[in-house]
Amino acid sequence: MSTGLTEWSEGMYLIHGYTKGEVVPTVELVLSHKHPRDRDAARQLIQTLTREGGQGSNFHRILDSKGHEHRVLTVAEAERDETGKVSAIHGLTIDLTRAIAVESGRAAAEALVNAYATRGIIEQAKGIIMGYFNVSPGEAFDRLAEQSQNTNIKVAILAAQLVAAAEELCIHEVLGQWPAPRAARQGSGRPHHPA
Repeated sequence: MSTGLTEWSEGMYLIHGYTKGEVVPTVELVLSHKHPRDRDAARQLIQTLTREGGQGSNFHRILDSKGHEHRVLTVAEAERDETGKVSAIHGLTIDLTRAIAVESGRAAAEALVNAYATRGIIEQAKGIIMGYFNVSPGEAFDRLAEQSQNTNIKVAILAAQLVAAAEELCIHEVLGQWPAPRAARQGSGRPHHPA
């Protein structure tokens, strides 16, 4: 991490308007693609995670290499080495641009389900849940399905509501109200909540 180098997935290259091998990803390259009004908050998140560890998230805009704006949610977690020093930051960036084009609220959630593939919305919601609760994809879907049963809201509608909540910058308030998973309530473990 001290080198400033980063590793990108294929999706990260695409969001930034590049193909793999076209650029060498660095922290400075990442920051240079942030919208000027969002750059300080992104830099602050990186500095806080580097200094204090833990987890964090940031809803912001990326300007790709062609000048197109992407509205994204980034969730990240610091990893510590054996001495306790932060050695790396792992993150997940979800491109919400298409979803945000639809109006917010319950009507937006239903419109999202109708407008786009249900699977895509559920995958976005799973990514949000994975980042917030620090769980695997399977566990994220289980949390989504359990909340669907608890609230009697279809999984796809609930997933779209989570994506809309991310756009409204209230994802912490929404997921913070979700009950602990059944397994944790039955004493087989404790839920993980970000600090």
